[in-house]
Amino acid sequence: MKKEFEGKKLLVLGATFDEADIVRHAQEMGAYVIAADYYENSPAKLVADEAVLINALDVDAIVQYCQDAHVDGVVTGFVDILLRPCYEVCRKLGLPCYLTPKMISMSTNKVDFKNTCLKYGVPVPKTYLVGNTIDKATYEAIQFPVFVKPMDGSGSRGAGVCQNQEELDKQFAEALSYSASGNAIIEDYITGRDFLLNYIAVDGEYRLISLFDRYMASDRESAVNISTIAIAPSRMYDYYLSNVNDKVTRMFADLGFTDGLLFMQGYFDGSKVTFFEMGCRLGGSYYNHEQEMLGCNSLDMTIRYALSGRMISDINMIGPESAKYKKYTLDCNYLLKGSDETIARITGVDEVKKLPTCLQTQLVHDIGYHYVKDGIVDKPVFVAEIVADDKDQVIESVNFVNRTFHVFNENGDSLLMEKLDPVTLFL
Repeated sequence: MKKEFEGKKLLVLGATFDEADIVRHAQEMGAYVIAADYYENSPAKLVADEAVLINALDVDAIVQYCQDAHVDGVVTGFVDILLRPCYEVCRKLGLPCYLTPKMISMSTNKVDFKNTCLKYGVPVPKTYLVGNTIDKATYEAIQFPVFVKPMDGSGSRGAGVCQNQEELDKQFAEALSYSASGNAIIEDYITGRDFLLNYIAVDGEYRLISLFDRYMASDRESAVNISTIAIAPSRMYDYYLSNVNDKVTRMFADLGFTDGLLFMQGYFDGSKVTFFEMGCRLGGSYYNHEQEMLGCNSLDMTIRYALSGRMISDINMIGPESAKYKKYTLDCNYLLKGSDETIARITGVDEVKKLPTCLQTQLVHDIGYHYVKDGIVDKPVFVAEIVADDKDQVIESVNFVNRTFHVFNENGDSLLMEKLDPVTLFL
């Protein structure tokens, strides 16, 4: 039986560990996959049908390569900085791309995101300053705690909470160092439960396909880009659908976001939602849960659009309340601690894979991996994706992974950050 994209060539911009999933999914759909970046042995290149050494930001060079290689589609997945090159390449080649300049701007420029949300009544935090210096009036107006972040950063790099002026000055300087434009934002620090949601758009219709609550262990900093555990269905699902969903989809529609993948991240304090970020790309491994719960997933849709110009054959295959999953689905992330360490021993991976509720695992780093302190807030080493029928099964499954999976250095010391007690997911 012929596969959906047999005989088609797909170029993947960026070839990180995450992009390897794009490669594998596209291959399963029949495509011949080329991975492109400027590293010789990027993880996605090791599984691609072909690898090309090219700067993923060099639009003209990529266009020329695609013309010479007769590429049928170009896609990127997990890195904001590659969105614009992907859009420009596809525009010049006349290839399908759901991205729009406004989508990219709202995903990479936090000021544009906030100003646009305010126009449509989509809630965002109060802003004190956007710029590269803090003047006296701003210092006097600020009510701590505040949150500081680069204007055009991503992945929580350079972002943090400040409780006083000394912390503010230090964090502001760090935020500037991570901003391409040399500007930072100071805004109210919002509290509550962190959440992440995903929409797909098809011909101007929208479906919420996932809504995860994100929990952090107690040893985590406030500005993090990976949760200790993310779980769906979200506790805020009913509130969100009743009070916020229509405002968000109206904004998407008015801005011409007719097709594609859109995610938003924010906090829910029990009485209100506040958004702080938007993206128009893949993020994390929630697409495995989408496949399990919906029978389709955003990763395959992204590939399909790049090669055919359509996300899914019929959006009505996904119901208006599909994101209220009938089972509990969890991403359990195990993170490395320390600033100068080498992994010497890992135990429990095979046992976790055999767990009946385990949907999938990802070993991000293996024995011999050395890491030092850098600008990446979190260093995940292992992900266990769990699907459970009820709360008791969630607690039992997470406890099993917690006591089974371990990472050690050569001295036998644990290299894992704190593991989250699953009981806290239901308190």
